[in-house]
Amino acid sequence: MPAADSTLRDVALIAGFDLRESLRTRRALVLVLLYMLIAAAASGMYVKAVRAIRDNVAAIAPEAGANELAMAQDEGYRQMLLVLSGGDAALAAHLGTFPAMVLLFAWVSLAFLPWFIALTSYDLIAGELHLRTVRYAALRTSRGAFVLGKVLGQAALVAGVAALGMLPVLLIGAVYLPGFDILATLLALLSTWPITVICALSYLGVVALASQLCKGPGAARALAVGLLFAVWLGSLLPDPWSWLALLSPWHWKFGLFHPAIAERSLAIAACLGLCVGYTALGYLRFRGRDL
Repeated sequence: MPAADSTLRDVALIAGFDLRESLRTRRALVLVLLYMLIAAAASGMYVKAVRAIRDNVAAIAPEAGANELAMAQDEGYRQMLLVLSGGDAALAAHLGTFPAMVLLFAWVSLAFLPWFIALTSYDLIAGELHLRTVRYAALRTSRGAFVLGKVLGQAALVAGVAALGMLPVLLIGAVYLPGFDILATLLALLSTWPITVICALSYLGVVALASQLCKGPGAARALAVGLLFAVWLGSLLPDPWSWLALLSPWHWKFGLFHPAIAERSLAIAACLGLCVGYTALGYLRFRGRDL
């Protein structure tokens, strides 16, 4: 037990230190602001779409012009949800229960986060190898605790950024949408936050793999982006290679929204498993490399 307590303490210290160091970097600040700008842009597009629909409805049927649910009730919107859900009617119906503004934000977040993670976390191990600072950590703790702490520190950063991205959605909705239900929107955003974080962890595992395979930040950045692109392509392969999609976070993304507990639990387990699996695959190289 004392050894286990010592390892957990080391992991927590490394994670906390890595998070603080990440927050001090200009790169992380720029990318956080970029993420919030993208969230604001997505919300702004939704506001414009709602206004356009209201104008069209008001021109055709003035008595229905103020109906904010026009988009959600529109047949075209339901068909779009069916396409997004891959033809799964149950999933499409469940997606329809989310406010359209929240759903748009969630989809944009999941589309952007893989590349956000690649550009913020590519040097979580490679940077330490390049500067040789990992040698000091190796004298005080195990390599496994070091990698786990670094990954958890980046996971905390991603979780915080995903939470900050909610602010533009609430602010723009409250300012520009008459009758905007801020409480309902906040609750819907909070319900999608764990989905975003869990999916992001699977992408982080791929980036952690790349960072452990390379000794320089430049090579790690290029490999992280390349591996993410390859994993995305793997989710699109036809038979007989379609089974490779199981190794792609993009394959499980929709399942995280599924109303069926079994489907959702499987997707959660798969995303967490991919995070652990890809990180462990990189650790097979890192544990034996010369520091």
